[in-house]
Amino acid sequence: MWMDDEFFGRVGHDLRGELATMLAGIHYLLRYQKDLGAGSRDMLERVRGAGERLKRLLDEFDNAVWLREDASRPMSIARCDAVELVRRAAAHLEELAAARGVHVSLDAEPEGATMIEGDPELLRVALEYVLGFAILRSRDRPVTIRVARAEGGPVVTVVDEAGPVSPEPLARLLDPFGERAAIPADPVAPRRRERLGLGLAIARGILDAHGGGLTVEPSTERLDGGAPASAADMSADGLRFTCTLGGIGGEKRPELA
Repeated sequence: MWMDDEFFGRVGHDLRGELATMLAGIHYLLRYQKDLGAGSRDMLERVRGAGERLKRLLDEFDNAVWLREDASRPMSIARCDAVELVRRAAAHLEELAAARGVHVSLDAEPEGATMIEGDPELLRVALEYVLGFAILRSRDRPVTIRVARAEGGPVVTVVDEAGPVSPEPLARLLDPFGERAAIPADPVAPRRRERLGLGLAIARGILDAHGGGLTVEPSTERLDGGAPASAADMSADGLRFTCTLGGIGGEKRPELA
């Protein structure tokens, strides 16, 4: 049986409150307990890091409401720029990208040329899940983001060069937990989990709710971003995610007009 939005809200709120108390205690000890030994401080830092990861997992749990379509779910509609949304998403992921040696580049239209009406925070979340997935796959490899105008609304393309995904898991990649098969284990901490495995499915739900969509396909781009030089170069080097941001109008959601 599918749980409704209230279920996710209540459970997420209660868990987040307990986690906030635990992290506050850790921060207090690290900042004010001057006589901590090196071993104790290292352990507290590890617990702090685990707590921060748990916060991100709880955010994903909260956003899981978007796995279920609900036209009456409220959104805060405003006019926003797709380029700025991408910049904000990338800024939230700077630390993750740096830790994995991933260089993220942006090729975009001038700011103001890709305006859209939608929920800026939700659209940023959707783009962050897609970009974050590409970064998690791409240790020491580049990730490219492109923002372009299109008839159906701005289109954001995220391309990684982290290698191909076989057809069966690729077909399930946008389903809940489908992304797990395409994220390699962390060599330092194989059991460490940065995502629940719902991010891409949530992103698809958010974009669908905006009248857009999310697709994924193999990418055959070279490292310089160009097209393959010959048929011999056509093997997939990574994945290409196409995020169509769509747009919210009065006809689609009259209660938000």
